[in-house]
Amino acid sequence: MFAEENGLKGDPRLQAISQAIRVVPNFPKQGIMFQDITTLLLDHKAFKDTVDIFVDRYRDMHISVVAGVEARGFLFGPSIALGIGAKFVPLRKPRKLPGEVISEKYSLEYGNDCLELHVGAVQPGERAIVIDDLVATGGTLSAAIRLLERSGAEVVECACVIGVPDVKGHCRLIGKPLYVLVEPRQVDKCSRCEVDSSFG
Repeated sequence: MFAEENGLKGDPRLQAISQAIRVVPNFPKQGIMFQDITTLLLDHKAFKDTVDIFVDRYRDMHISVVAGVEARGFLFGPSIALGIGAKFVPLRKPRKLPGEVISEKYSLEYGNDCLELHVGAVQPGERAIVIDDLVATGGTLSAAIRLLERSGAEVVECACVIGVPDVKGHCRLIGKPLYVLVEPRQVDKCSRCEVDSSFG
């Protein structure tokens, strides 16, 4: 669900968060509307508001694991974990973690990819949320859910800063709720461009 549909309708923080995200037309290729969250990170108040909204949502849900999807999930996940008193667990691309791992492959528009998790990072029965910056097709988040569940975790919800409007029609990923703060911004000069969905 989108935050505005869940008690934050009219909340000025959501508009400020949306406005802080830079739109880069035709990056990394022609026709893509890249949602650049690095400008959100430069805006202290908008960045704090982003983290605070997630912390307020999850503080009383007894979450013990915040799993961040490489790489941009790493920018929000640790702050959220600290705010709710949970541990942060990175879900990384292949051959990035030094210890023993379990892997989960998944399909994207341009091919296949894989996420990995350190064995022992998550204990059976722990309650987890998955954090990423953007959801488009849901493929990456679904792989993250499967990876955590294989470790015995209970995935409570997935959360993203940005979600394409199409996710409003299916606010669940393989049975798990999805929570999104804002829709992608557009720019007038590139009205026929697509949102970059290469990250999920």
